[in-house]
Amino acid sequence: MVNLVSRKLVCCWDLEGPISIIDFAAEIGKLLSNRSKLNLQKYNMGEFFQMISNYDDYLIEVPGVKEQLNIPEYQPGDTLRLMAPLYATTYTDKELIDLAKNNRGLLPGCKELMRRLHDEWDIFVISTSYTHFANIVTAALGIFKDHVYCTELNIQEMKMGLSNIEKDVEILLKQIFQKYLKNNKELSIVIEDLNNFFWKEEQSDYIKVMNQVKVRGGRRKEIAVEDISERTGVSISQMIAIGDSITDIDMLQRLSNEKGIAISFNGNRFSLKRANLAATTPNSLGILPIFQSHYDITNFLEEWESNFESFRNNPKNIPKGLISRESKEFCVKYNFLPEFDNLTNKDEKQLAEIISKQETMRKKVRGWAGTFG
Repeated sequence: MVNLVSRKLVCCWDLEGPISIIDFAAEIGKLLSNRSKLNLQKYNMGEFFQMISNYDDYLIEVPGVKEQLNIPEYQPGDTLRLMAPLYATTYTDKELIDLAKNNRGLLPGCKELMRRLHDEWDIFVISTSYTHFANIVTAALGIFKDHVYCTELNIQEMKMGLSNIEKDVEILLKQIFQKYLKNNKELSIVIEDLNNFFWKEEQSDYIKVMNQVKVRGGRRKEIAVEDISERTGVSISQMIAIGDSITDIDMLQRLSNEKGIAISFNGNRFSLKRANLAATTPNSLGILPIFQSHYDITNFLEEWESNFESFRNNPKNIPKGLISRESKEFCVKYNFLPEFDNLTNKDEKQLAEIISKQETMRKKVRGWAGTFG
């Protein structure tokens, strides 16, 4: 990465969720059912991706599992690592780029928001997403390529190591996946099979290629934040980070620890428990007041929450001066109202209510992609 000194404020965005409703790896996973290579047409590959995603959550959530399997380097979001050999075998780089161009899935208001932020903020994206999707979406928003941290997937290069994975694919799909389906999609039934396939067997071509991929999730997102701080000369305590899922937990936790602003944006239980602020909104412009009030965020949140009941059913009733005139006009024009919650002063019951609210909005906005951890 090129070193630079920022004279602007710095924000770090997850891509899939806060910027795009698309989960690109899930979408191309679902489309595997249409591919002729590896004879995948007979399988519901969307459900297969869901199984692997749930397995990823299991590896991160259950204490001691990574140590037991001797995979301490495994990070949230490594679903993209486990799936990579299937993608590298069945797609070309050009096909993935074309798919990304045809469906960026930007949240409503996203382009308008980014145009406004560019004036004062240095915008970075830290995403698990493959380069094909991340670079297409960020370019559309005027975000510099050297400001994008994502997952490298060089399909052309990987194909050279994938001459013999048919047997591995048969084990995954004909044996493990079918067992999962026959047992009402109960992950626990196939956990030992998945452990053996990915971590305990001799290294097949599938596993060798899989291990070439370093997904930009978990701790690797936190490392990106450290790098951005060093490049820009802006301390982490002065940054804003926005995430929505298990892949963002280390980034959000680091911002929380450093007293920066760590936002769970239409997030789930994973992101919300590591953030210090929750933003629940169907429109990206809903988060603009946070950026405009970042210098006094605690007082802003206190005033917002104490007044919320008086205007929650009508954005026209937002008190003058609570947010900028511009932000209020956006809420009225597009008929939506964001909800902001200070997570640092909530008890367990209140946090559970906020998680439920965020996950409901997450599924409403993102559909199928909103079900993933």
